[in-house]
Amino acid sequence: MDTTILLISMIIALAGFTQGLTGFGAALVSVPLLSLLVTAQTAVPIAAIFGWLVTLPVVWKMRHSIQRQTGLILFAGSIPASFVGAKLLANMPSQYILITMGVVLIVSSIHSMTSKKPLFKKTSVPITIGAGFTSGVLGASVGESGPPVIAYTSMQPWTADQTKSTLAFFFMLQMIGANIGFWREGLITETVLSHVLSAMPAFIIGLTGGMVGYHLLQKYKINYHRIVHIFLLVIGCALVFKNVSF
Repeated sequence: MDTTILLISMIIALAGFTQGLTGFGAALVSVPLLSLLVTAQTAVPIAAIFGWLVTLPVVWKMRHSIQRQTGLILFAGSIPASFVGAKLLANMPSQYILITMGVVLIVSSIHSMTSKKPLFKKTSVPITIGAGFTSGVLGASVGESGPPVIAYTSMQPWTADQTKSTLAFFFMLQMIGANIGFWREGLITETVLSHVLSAMPAFIIGLTGGMVGYHLLQKYKINYHRIVHIFLLVIGCALVFKNVSF
């Protein structure tokens, strides 16, 4: 087997495992690693296709736990934000946006890990729209739409099932539009589809492993939210250190 195909398959397996375990993270894991092997124009569509596919079994299996109203409001807030994100991408260095996102993740993660109660007692429509809007801006400007909604849902008084399923539901809706956009721009090429097909078995194995891991977390009452916040804290620190010029 070609080394590149093997490495891509391993990356996709890791991304599938991460998403199956936490309900998010496929793009955060796969895009940076895939970009080391192929061009960004190839890496992002590959990650987007798998990022959408990975949500389908999670949404179906956990459909009864989805907070649909919140998910739809988040999605609605993200739609007009794409225009703002494109404007920022054209006029503002992306490193400033990424640094800001990193700081928000660090602060929200530390607060959530040290606080005894959820930040929000119930969902607020204006704040939900704001989280969705911020997600849309970041998705269009720097290609990472996840952190704002991940941070927002993790601060809700929800169970692990409700948090994970609602995130998957939101990303499922958002990735439909993203993949249509890639197709319209001619980025869904034969090369992209070839890599997707080659990595499909690894994707299925990784996703299955992640979902089994999530089941074990719940069975043995391991703190799911703490794992999520630690993951967000690491991502936030990495974003700040990567984009700050010393």
